Amino acid sequence: MERVAEILAWLRFSDPLWLLLLPVVGGYALSRWLAGRRHRPGVLFPGVARLRREKLAVNPVAGALPATLRWLAFTAGVLALAGPRAPIPASDLASNGIDLMLALDVSESMRQRDFDGKSRFDAAREAAREFIDSRPADRMGLLIFSGGSFTSCPLTLDHDLLGRLVDTIEPGVIREPGTAMGMAVLTAVNRLKASESGEKVLVLLTDGENNSGEVAPGTAARLAAQSGIRIYTVFAGKGSSALPAGAAETAPAVRPGRADLAEMARVSGGRSFSAGDPDGLGRTFRDIDRLEKHRLLGRRQGRSAELYPWLLLAAGLLLAAETALSSTRLMRIP
Repeated sequence: MERVAEILAWLRFSDPLWLLLLPVVGGYALSRWLAGRRHRPGVLFPGVARLRREKLAVNPVAGALPATLRWLAFTAGVLALAGPRAPIPASDLASNGIDLMLALDVSESMRQRDFDGKSRFDAAREAAREFIDSRPADRMGLLIFSGGSFTSCPLTLDHDLLGRLVDTIEPGVIREPGTAMGMAVLTAVNRLKASESGEKVLVLLTDGENNSGEVAPGTAARLAAQSGIRIYTVFAGKGSSALPAGAAETAPAVRPGRADLAEMARVSGGRSFSAGDPDGLGRTFRDIDRLEKHRLLGRRQGRSAELYPWLLLAAGLLLAAETALSSTRLMRIP
């Protein structure tokens, strides 16, 4: 009701001069009613009580219904001529989901148990599962990498399957040693560039620096940017707890790998994060989730809704009802 009241308060007319007809119509209707009371034609009919018993008499209120409908139709017609417009305020507009690849480092260093007794990979796995569950409308895929990379799960809406695959992965599953971040990004680009989605994202988590592969991280990030893919990078490891999430973009990098991650995020229009414990990883993935959900919220511009078609429709229906009643049950003779 508050929304309706707000719209009515801001009602506008494109041709308001037509509204001057309303008092004319009202005055004419009043004059006809007063004249009818003084000079109403009729016939003498004995035995009105019998008419009532036979249910042929009409209630005075019902008898006035056809005329009321007729004047309401005229009023609606005049309002339609005035061109009423109801403003529709600007509002948030949610677009469709995004296509997102999750790239997890499965190198041997991810086995280190320096995340409050958990291994780095176990902590990353838990944060990834929570992230997957938080975005049911998105197509998501899984990519794993160390010295090489491959797609463990293509883009899918079957998040249960994706979660089960995340649970089965362990560090060392790829035998090639090292950390090839550039190759991981390139693999994700090949998966995402064919997508028809307007929003494509790669979330890459690692605890090391790029020391393998034939493609430099910066080169891969530029290719991702050309394909409209944003990269969010997450550094998971000790030494990162002193830096808050996102600080890798502005603070000097402690290790060369941190600089590569920050550069990939910057070039592609994403963000760089760091986390040194399970809580930090959870906050990082929640921050990425909020950033992407906020990006999907557009703004629908305010506009006006034309009301005259509805008023013309109402006028037509009122006239049809008046004609039907005047020709049947509420016919007046003479």
